Amino acid sequence: MKCLVINLDRSTDRLDQVTSEFAGIGVAFERIAAVDASTGALNFPTARHLTKPEIACFLSHRKCWQIIADGTDQYSAIFEDDVVFRRDAGPFLSNDNWVPPDADIVKLETFFGQVRLARLASIGNGHSIGRLVGEHLGTAGYVISKTAAQKLLQRTKHLKEPVDLALFSPNSMMCARNTTYQVTPALCAQHQFLSGRNTTPTLIQTAPHRPKSVATKIRGELSRLFAHCRNGTFWRTQRVDLSLGWRTDARPPGRSS
Repeated sequence: MKCLVINLDRSTDRLDQVTSEFAGIGVAFERIAAVDASTGALNFPTARHLTKPEIACFLSHRKCWQIIADGTDQYSAIFEDDVVFRRDAGPFLSNDNWVPPDADIVKLETFFGQVRLARLASIGNGHSIGRLVGEHLGTAGYVISKTAAQKLLQRTKHLKEPVDLALFSPNSMMCARNTTYQVTPALCAQHQFLSGRNTTPTLIQTAPHRPKSVATKIRGELSRLFAHCRNGTFWRTQRVDLSLGWRTDARPPGRSS
């Protein structure tokens, strides 16, 4: 499976760290130069409320989607440069034979909490996969199909929300139109959750709180309803702890085993 890593040109320390992470699981990756919010104007149609870091992060992921859309692989993986892997992540990133054939996106990361999943199925080596029903934000690591990348490029010619909301919030119609799965236990996490420091990711800063209008709330509920109807996930869902085994199975951040 092709693995793309988004990395700012000025973040050489992050590149060293992520290189060590991939070496530790025996997987190669291709570096993709991130769009840098600090280097000038971001000439792309966007909603006014988006911050420059949010726009730059979204455009960085779009660069990856374009590479995947233009490529020949059915599935590829995208990572941000602060990713940390479980020890057993390598085999899952070496091929895509475990990915459900109807999957548009497979989320690989955890925020060390619980999420709601449906229709869990074993994918081997103690891991399972299920439809992602609830909100689970973050874009540190996910698998995306060539077809989904092509569709997302068409649907994001105008940026209306941060990329993690667009991909992983059921309140977003863009997310609701995808068939999204989650691996459990998760295969990766952001460095900040394992380092003991609440550091700010380089690619995107914490977004300001934005009060939701009544219309926005209504659209969000309609998107959730659409997603449930599309995926048949009204019943038989369960809350799953994606971090089980992580504290003992994760490698120390930035160090190879």
